[in-house]
Amino acid sequence: MSMFNIGLSGLKSTQTGLEVTSNNIANSGTAGYKNNTAEFAAVYNGSQRGGVKVANVKEDFVTGGEIVRTGNALDIAIDGQGFFAISENGRTAYTQAGQFQLDNDLNIVNANGGKLQGFGVSQVDGGDPTIVPGVLTDLKIEASNIEAQASTNINFNGNLSSSSDVIAYPTAPAVFDPKDGSQYNFSQSTEVFDSLGNSHVMTQYFNHTGSNEWQAMFFLDGKPLTQAQLSALGATTGTQAIDDGAGGSINAGTITLNFDTDGQMVPFSGDLTAVDLEVPITSTPGNAEITSGAAALNIALKFDGTTQFGSSFSVNENDANGYTSGAFSGVKVEDDGRVFATFTNGESKLQGQVVLASFANVDGLEQGSNTVWYQTEESGSALYGEPESGSLGKLLSGSFMGSNVDISEQLVGLMSFQQNYQANAKTISSADEMMQILFSNT
Repeated sequence: MSMFNIGLSGLKSTQTGLEVTSNNIANSGTAGYKNNTAEFAAVYNGSQRGGVKVANVKEDFVTGGEIVRTGNALDIAIDGQGFFAISENGRTAYTQAGQFQLDNDLNIVNANGGKLQGFGVSQVDGGDPTIVPGVLTDLKIEASNIEAQASTNINFNGNLSSSSDVIAYPTAPAVFDPKDGSQYNFSQSTEVFDSLGNSHVMTQYFNHTGSNEWQAMFFLDGKPLTQAQLSALGATTGTQAIDDGAGGSINAGTITLNFDTDGQMVPFSGDLTAVDLEVPITSTPGNAEITSGAAALNIALKFDGTTQFGSSFSVNENDANGYTSGAFSGVKVEDDGRVFATFTNGESKLQGQVVLASFANVDGLEQGSNTVWYQTEESGSALYGEPESGSLGKLLSGSFMGSNVDISEQLVGLMSFQQNYQANAKTISSADEMMQILFSNT
């Protein structure tokens, strides 16, 4: 091959290198963009030198891009390997550009309207939603208001100090006054909700009444529950006169808690350590009742794990279920890809799970516009999995992955290609000068 053709092959290949480098620089701020590298190969025609060609333009899928913090819950970065799956009018594309938003139909989409794919949820008989693995679907948010749910359980777990003073209940004509802190050892309050979502306060008062023996009373919004409103199979219940705040008294129910010599609570019956608390719509004057128009309140108060050691009074768990109604307030995404709708009452509801795709040969993917790739025969079929499973990375909500372009490296490469281009141009001009000399001597 003539020097002209060798020089032209150098110009053409160098031009491609310049284009690749320029494209890298232009996309240095593009989310999910992968640095491209032009790979060159020498050309020979038999034993004759044929110049150079661009053998491949390879993308760097190994080096992670910069993690850019935004605080937007639907900006999702992949910390590690994997691709998001996006539905583009029926065709699945793959990307690491994790900048998403909600469209008018509350689908999770990218800026071009591509719908983020993941596992959906199922909900049976009003139970909690569960992930349906294995079937990809458009991830969509159900934003309807969440209805109020009445409290039905209180899980209480703490330590009643065995070294505390014995404080017996007052005997008639004296009455128990919950405002007098010297008449009981400990108290603890828990917020509960009725069927209309109204908030109430359930307060427990604990009295150390003897060796390994305690008694408890229960008040709702400052009014005591009666003995008839307490029930626990095998438990000992009783009554105690309470100051009604108007110079008289009302009766409150009491229940006895016993502990063994190892400090463990003795079950009421079998392994039962729960007390059923029933608060009716109407009750005797001065006692606990629901007057908000809601249904009667029925709560199982569980003392599982409650102890009596010599250490001070402490609470390890004091949680009630139930909540007031709530309006949709936003979305959150966990590291494992689970997507939740959040509500103004502090509750959240599972909506689905973002999945990641991997390929046997990522270099075989086909590039597309808008920083996406498509599977090919060379790449192999996409394999889907939950984030943090196998070789797949975890997700970082509130951030996105930027490009992995190193600007300094690209500028150095740009100068190198410029020099190569000038050198190849010089080769052609030198060949031209030689040809002119040759023809002038003939």
